[in-house]
Amino acid sequence: MGGFARHLQEIWQISRELSTDEVRELADKGFRIALVGSPTRTHDVMEQLLEGLPLPEREKSRAFLVCDTRLPSEQADIVIDCGGAEEPLLGEHYTWLLPEQDAAVARRIVNDLPGLAVALARRFPLFREPAIEYLIREASRVNGQIAMLSAIPGVIPLANVFLPPAAVADIVLLTKNQILLILKIAAALGLPYHTRDRLKEIVPVVAGAMGWRSLAREFVGIVPGGVGVVVKGAIAYAGTYVVGKSAYWFWTTGERLNRKQKERLYRQMLEEATRVLAPPPAQRSPTAGEREEPSEG
Repeated sequence: MGGFARHLQEIWQISRELSTDEVRELADKGFRIALVGSPTRTHDVMEQLLEGLPLPEREKSRAFLVCDTRLPSEQADIVIDCGGAEEPLLGEHYTWLLPEQDAAVARRIVNDLPGLAVALARRFPLFREPAIEYLIREASRVNGQIAMLSAIPGVIPLANVFLPPAAVADIVLLTKNQILLILKIAAALGLPYHTRDRLKEIVPVVAGAMGWRSLAREFVGIVPGGVGVVVKGAIAYAGTYVVGKSAYWFWTTGERLNRKQKERLYRQMLEEATRVLAPPPAQRSPTAGEREEPSEG
């Protein structure tokens, strides 16, 4: 009964602290894409960017684009060379000369400008897959690092002095980040992203939080030394990744991942997480005998 009451308290705390202001800021962020090249090529690229949008949304998204045969005088956040420009493009820009280059260009732009990932994906479907993959991996990495920090007192006794339980990020923060991830994915897909609109997706996340915490505590207790810290981080990383992928899959296909699919994805992400979160190997300093004496001219 005590565990259930504590669970309810955590849910209440999460709901009180959760704000969609961050998601709204990301979704509504302004930007301008300059398509530079011949009228035919800029039109073709514009159509690829707008493909899949209903007519009213096409008009809204078109406002974020400017097409010209030369670099426009107005500042643009993203400049794309579509081919056939009147003069060579100087400065940072992307090259999109062939229709099949669309996915690669979108991926590079998201990687270079992650702060625009949600806004770009919300306006142009082409950016949705790379943007959502970035959002999921970034949230997974952050939650993995948070979980590692919260595991330190369990494997290093003296750490309790420096990291008391009240100061260590716990399940509330991890679950909150997972919910924010769901809302960001919804925003990137052009869906309503307020908490009340996504309750069907949020409730399972909160309900499943207790399970991964118990599993993480088990591993931290079993695995000796600091290895348990990495394991707990890997569990949080994999769990967050599955949450994000499950929501994306449901909204894009109308179907839910079954248990076997989730377990397979979870195991794959556990392996990836250990590589992402593990500290880099310490570089061994050369011994005196290995050091080379400077050669004399």
